[in-house]
Amino acid sequence: MENNNSVKNDIDKNTVDVNYYIKQKNNNIRKEVLFVILTIFASVLSAFGLHYFVYPANFAPAGIDGVATMLQEKTPLNAGYYSLIFNLPLLVVAWFILKKRYVIYTILFSVLSSILIVVLEVVDFPQYTVQSDKLISAVFSGIILGLRTGIMLKIGASTGGVDVIAGIVQKKRAYGNIERIISIICYVIIGASYFVYGDLNSVLLAIVQMFVFEKSVAVLMKDTRNAVEFKIVTRNPEEIKNDIIYNLKHGATLIDATGMYTNEGTAIIISVVNIRQIPEFLNIVKKHPDTFVYYSDVTGVKGNFRWNKEDEAK
Repeated sequence: MENNNSVKNDIDKNTVDVNYYIKQKNNNIRKEVLFVILTIFASVLSAFGLHYFVYPANFAPAGIDGVATMLQEKTPLNAGYYSLIFNLPLLVVAWFILKKRYVIYTILFSVLSSILIVVLEVVDFPQYTVQSDKLISAVFSGIILGLRTGIMLKIGASTGGVDVIAGIVQKKRAYGNIERIISIICYVIIGASYFVYGDLNSVLLAIVQMFVFEKSVAVLMKDTRNAVEFKIVTRNPEEIKNDIIYNLKHGATLIDATGMYTNEGTAIIISVVNIRQIPEFLNIVKKHPDTFVYYSDVTGVKGNFRWNKEDEAK
């Protein structure tokens, strides 16, 4: 009888394992299909932003797009071809250094966006009619290209070019300042555009576009859940604990600490709350003497950071 029960339990366990595996596999497939759709959408955004706003305004954006734009200005060849010429060798090298999934999605984006840039020129797709002020082209191209880049970063890939170079460098030198490398390359490309267009306005437009681009990427990368992290240094953690948990309905983390000047024992309470609860949290802190608090914005929040009623019984 015991053997039969043991066999039955093993069968049930195997069935659960198989069902879990199938469910995970289906979820992964749906996830990858969504990522492919997002990559296609990012490619459309990229081609449209460059063709509609950048090319008629006579300035070069940062990165490989800028190099391709300048070469298009000086030669009869479309920028889409130059984009492929520069990106494909980089991605071949990246295949042996970076994650395969990262490279596959970046290749898909690079090929599609380059093809679309060529197609838009062939079909004579309309371009933004630039008036005396080209600032609109710089701002809106920065927004569109920033969204494109943010989408690719969100799915764990990139738009190619400088990002791939930075990824390779970071793989070889994990503690290097990658942001500085990217910035230097981008500003060198922007500076070189002066010798192509012969106009300082082209350089200034590119700087504006890069600023808006970085802001757009930051907005997309930031989590939609606005939150604030509080760090409280106190000698009365138990009293504050009750206010945070039962009045504010939030959890917290308690860390034992020692004052550097007094060498006395103290505590640090770390709690993440909704942005609208800042005044209420500060009112709690004011009720307790010998307490120091500072707080800062949180760029992203995942999971449940609220207190659950079920926790009270534990």
